[in-house]
Amino acid sequence: MTKTNKKFPYSSQIVSNVCVHCNSGSHFGLFVCDSFLELPIKEKWDVVKKYKLCFNCLKENKTHHISKCRAGVCKFCSKLHNSILCSKYPNNNKTFIANTVSDIHTEDSTISSNNATVPAAQAVLLPTAIVYVKDINGAFQKCRILIDSASQGSFVRESCVNLLQLKRTSANINVDGLSSRNVGRVSGLVSLEITSLFYKNTSITVDALILPKITCDLPQFQVDASALNTFKNLQLADINCLQPSSIDILLGADVFGEIMLNRHLNVPGHSLTAMETIFGWVFLGKTKLSCQRIIKSCKLQRSRVST
Repeated sequence: MTKTNKKFPYSSQIVSNVCVHCNSGSHFGLFVCDSFLELPIKEKWDVVKKYKLCFNCLKENKTHHISKCRAGVCKFCSKLHNSILCSKYPNNNKTFIANTVSDIHTEDSTISSNNATVPAAQAVLLPTAIVYVKDINGAFQKCRILIDSASQGSFVRESCVNLLQLKRTSANINVDGLSSRNVGRVSGLVSLEITSLFYKNTSITVDALILPKITCDLPQFQVDASALNTFKNLQLADINCLQPSSIDILLGADVFGEIMLNRHLNVPGHSLTAMETIFGWVFLGKTKLSCQRIIKSCKLQRSRVST
């Protein structure tokens, strides 16, 4: 059984349920306040100054100076202020959430394969995204990905490679799960250039192993749209993340650090966590909707390599 230790650049953050700008209890701060987001840049800065908030994380700055703020730098200019306050921030884009971020470590994450019964009123969402992948002609095709930090490698299904018509290299690799149980043999290796739908200058290149199928349709059940009401102002990486659909590509721990950004939102009393990625916002966790069925999952690792 293979274990990995990895440091992830985000952490949970409890967010106040009262907005300092409009005093509304229906949303959770400036980052999802419609009246604040619609303000011109100068007025946004004035609001932050008025309430003595940190210009980087938009939280009260009583506990830290901006120079010691652990939230990430601006996505647009890399300076030490929140992306919402940047002159390059698109006024009609209400997608950025700023949280105070602290580093955490995962302890001995184990690759495993499990069967579990999800109790009624609990349904688990996994992080999925719609992305552009460059085909052999240089055109971009839409594909659906699953982000899985527990997988030691990245994978792409055979039908997706055929659609993209990309050149593959030979590989003779077994894919093992829990107790070294073989769950498939790859038919080759391919290099994928993956680009965000929303941030066109943001892309990654990943070497992916080719499998006939990666996983079942995700989610395995239809989830009511009310599950994401709290996050309605976010730019979703997968607008159909609540509807069962096939997975074309699995991005594993080999590129996880390149995908995840440092904004992470936990809403008090809500089981879902929103995480910002280079592809938009993804969701991870339980919903409070009824679902009683067997959920089968398989976390993958590589073994016995020969080419």
